[in-house]
Amino acid sequence: MYKRVLGIVLAIALIISVAACSSSEEPKDTTKQEAEDNTTKQGPIKVSVGLPEIVNAKFAPGEDYSNNLWTKLFKEKFNIDVEVDWVTTEYDTKINLAIASGELPDMFTVNIVQLNQLMEAGMLEDLTSSYEQYASPSLKEMIEPNRDIVETAMHDGKLMAIPRLHYGDETSTSFLWARKDWLEGNGIKEVKTIEDFENMMEAFKTNNGAKFGTMLDKTLGAFFEMASSFHAYPKIWVDGPDGKIVYGATLPETKNALAKWAEWYKKGYINKDFATMDSAAMLRDAYNGEVGTYAQQNWAGWQVGADMVKNEGDGTYFVSMNLPSVDSDKILYPRQFSNSVYSVVRKGYEHPEVLVELINTYIDVLDDSIGNGTMTLEEVLPFNTNDMHHITGPFKVEFAHYQDIKDVSSSIITGKENLGSGNAVLFYNEILKWKNGGDLVGLGRYLQMGHETASLVLGISHVDNDQIKKTKVWGAMPQAMLDYGTTLDDLLIEGYTKIIMGVEDISYYDTLIEAWRHAGGNEVTEAVNKMYGKK
Repeated sequence: MYKRVLGIVLAIALIISVAACSSSEEPKDTTKQEAEDNTTKQGPIKVSVGLPEIVNAKFAPGEDYSNNLWTKLFKEKFNIDVEVDWVTTEYDTKINLAIASGELPDMFTVNIVQLNQLMEAGMLEDLTSSYEQYASPSLKEMIEPNRDIVETAMHDGKLMAIPRLHYGDETSTSFLWARKDWLEGNGIKEVKTIEDFENMMEAFKTNNGAKFGTMLDKTLGAFFEMASSFHAYPKIWVDGPDGKIVYGATLPETKNALAKWAEWYKKGYINKDFATMDSAAMLRDAYNGEVGTYAQQNWAGWQVGADMVKNEGDGTYFVSMNLPSVDSDKILYPRQFSNSVYSVVRKGYEHPEVLVELINTYIDVLDDSIGNGTMTLEEVLPFNTNDMHHITGPFKVEFAHYQDIKDVSSSIITGKENLGSGNAVLFYNEILKWKNGGDLVGLGRYLQMGHETASLVLGISHVDNDQIKKTKVWGAMPQAMLDYGTTLDDLLIEGYTKIIMGVEDISYYDTLIEAWRHAGGNEVTEAVNKMYGKK
């Protein structure tokens, strides 16, 4: 089922070319206007959905998942009644049960495993004609550059799902984050090498009273984020020395990274209790002034931003910098397959076009409306704050923010406003809340894109400098990988933890990898090469 690449690519090209022809022959808003006119004339259309619970969502008084600013807008524009069948914090489990029973909502989201199950079982509506006829120009502009992702949403040459896409995962690289006031107090302006990083950790302990050098929890998240410093890629599949695809965890660079972390643990740079700590417990060390560094992705400013200031005072938030390197070679940043969510329509639902229409509306409100003058900033803000942009379930896409980041950061740094999208306007004004008024609501966004070395500003440079390393498993996973689930990775994490804590010597790494191979690693590697290897 995964070998129909030529047919899939041709089908995608046909979809996009038909869309391009239709948009060039008609005024920009004709398709959208016809869709609105048609649905209004038909009378109310009911569509049922199942939704994941968004823990931090804050609804207006009297509103909830089935009655809110989005559902009211869908009713007003299209005469569509969105009926919520259920909301759950165990979304994947609920969908798996719904697939098994055949009792599916009209529209819902799935992961790639569930998508393939549903496509093989013939349980989804073909969305090809709905996309061709109803997709707005903005949606088409988002879909076209992501053909490698769209391929994974097709079956027998038909488009069976709308990928949620991504926020620009190519910029979601890893960074070293360090406490701002401690950096300044020690006169540290840059950290380029592993030795520089060690000197910084030592300075924070000696001069600032830190108990530990850097943060780590039981998931080993910071270890994985910093692996690129050692040219190690323990979480993705890469080309091996013999030309076959191998798991990065099996290569010697991962062993080198583990040896250094074991050394840091022995020196007291890592909390000795990390193996029992979750993320919240790990971060408490920072909030209590006991540690001032860790490796994390671009959004770390929401972890060590406002809460740091609340606990430790002004200027204590963490700022980002490029990862230090073990040598002078260029650091490459691993990138997993970018799309984790697909929006689908159950087989037999009479109005599959509703999915496309409401995704169009999501894009229009959040990205187009301010620029085209149909909504003001004040009118758009409620749709994009308090996690209201996350509550729409299948009626959502994620905007790649590469250009937004450039526009926002340039506007903030130069003082010359040049914003090309509604999202950019929202980001810009959020940052100004912090810069102009010290409102902590805007601090996280400021740390992402509001100054010269903000995380996503650095992330943009990683893209521009060709520092992205994509996993070789780009799309669906082979069945063997699905069958083992997290078992093989859990085995590695347990072994890594023993090495870092000194329970086992670094030589144990070779024993661990051999155990991984016999436990199923060889089988998975063979399956990966069969699906994605050189033909």
